Amino acid sequence: MPGELAGASVLVIGAGGFIGGRLTERLVVECGARVRALVRAPMSAASVARFPVDIRIGDIANPPAVMAAARGCSHIFNCAKGTGPNAAKRRTVDVDAVRSVIEAARRASAMVVHVSTMAVYDRPFDGDFDETTRPAPRGDPYTDGKLDGERLAVELGARWAVPVVVVQPGVVYGPGAGVYGVDIIEELTNGGVVLVDGGRGICNAVYIDDLVSGLLLAAQRRDVAGERFLLSGPEYPTWRDFFESFERLLGTCRTVSLSRAEAHALWRRSRRRAWLAPVLWQALREDRALRRQLLATREGRLLRRLARWTLPKSLQLRLRQDRDLEVSHGRESPPVPLRPWVIDYVARRARARTDKARTLLGYAPAFTLEHGMQVTGQWARWVGLIPEPE
Repeated sequence: MPGELAGASVLVIGAGGFIGGRLTERLVVECGARVRALVRAPMSAASVARFPVDIRIGDIANPPAVMAAARGCSHIFNCAKGTGPNAAKRRTVDVDAVRSVIEAARRASAMVVHVSTMAVYDRPFDGDFDETTRPAPRGDPYTDGKLDGERLAVELGARWAVPVVVVQPGVVYGPGAGVYGVDIIEELTNGGVVLVDGGRGICNAVYIDDLVSGLLLAAQRRDVAGERFLLSGPEYPTWRDFFESFERLLGTCRTVSLSRAEAHALWRRSRRRAWLAPVLWQALREDRALRRQLLATREGRLLRRLARWTLPKSLQLRLRQDRDLEVSHGRESPPVPLRPWVIDYVARRARARTDKARTLLGYAPAFTLEHGMQVTGQWARWVGLIPEPE
C-alpha cells in the first residue's frame, strides 16, 4: 500500500486525535512517509511523539499555521474535527478552516484527503444508501457543519485545481476510540445505556485500520478528485451487536431497550429545569473527567438514584422489569438520555454501500466486528479500562 506515499512529505492535520493518530502511525511504519503532524497543543501529540514525526503546534483555524505546516508537502490529510459544546467553534473547524487547508494545498501543489462522515446523508429508515443519496435535512449543527465542510473542500478544490477526495466513514471504533470506545465503556460502567427499539438499527461500524486503509488508498488516486467515498466494515452489525460486544468485554449487562417514543420522553424529562438531577446527569455524560471524579464518590451513588427518580413512571416500571439493567454488583443504574437526533439516527436500519470505494479505490475492509472487538478488548485491558480476566 505505500505506493507514492513512500518517502513522501505528508501533513496530517488533527494527528493528535483518534483517526489522525493511527493514520500517522501507519504512514510512518507502513508507508515510510515523512510525516508532519499539526496538533493544537503539545499534549495532543503524546500518541505520535514516539515516532520520527515533525510535530507542529498550531490550530487549523489559524491560516498562517496551516500554510507553514503544509509547505513542501505532497499530501494533506484533514482529520480535524470540531469538538466541545459550542456549535460556532465546532463550525470554525469543520467549515471555516477548510478554506485555509485547500489554499495551503494549492500553494504546495498537494493533494487533500478530507475526512467527513456518513451522517451527511438522509439515510432511509430501511434499505441501502450510497453516495447518490440526498443530503441530510438541515438543522443539526454537527451534520450541517460536516456537509458544508466537505462541499467547500470539493468546490475550492475544483476552482483552484487542487485534487480533493472526501472520505465518509461510519461508526469508527478500535483501540484509542473516544465516542465509540472509552465513552461507551464508561457509560456501561457508570450507568445504563439506551438501545432504541431494541438496538435493531444498523450502526455501519468500521474498524479504525479499515478506515485508515481507505484513507491511504484515496491519497494515491488523484484521478478521482472531487469524489466522495463511503467507508464501512465488511458486515452490518446492529447497535445491539455493537453494545453487547462491549458488555462482553466488561462482563456486565447494562443496556435497556426503549421505543423511540419512550426514548424521546426520557430526553424531555431530563431537560426539565425544575430538577437538578437531569442537569447533573447530562454534565456527567458530557464531561468524562468530571464523571469519573464524581461517580467515584459516595455522593455519586446518590446522583444515580436521583437521576432514576426523575424518570417517567412508565419508564421506571419498565426499568424495574428489564433484566438488562441487573448488573454484576446487584445495583440498578438509570440509562443515559439520548439527544433527539441521536434517537432517530440509531433507529434507522439503513446499510451503507461501499461499492464505489471498492471499485475505484480497491477498498477491501478486513475487520469483522468480532475481530475488531478482540483487538479493542486487548487494548482496553492494557490501558486499564477493563480488568484482566481472572
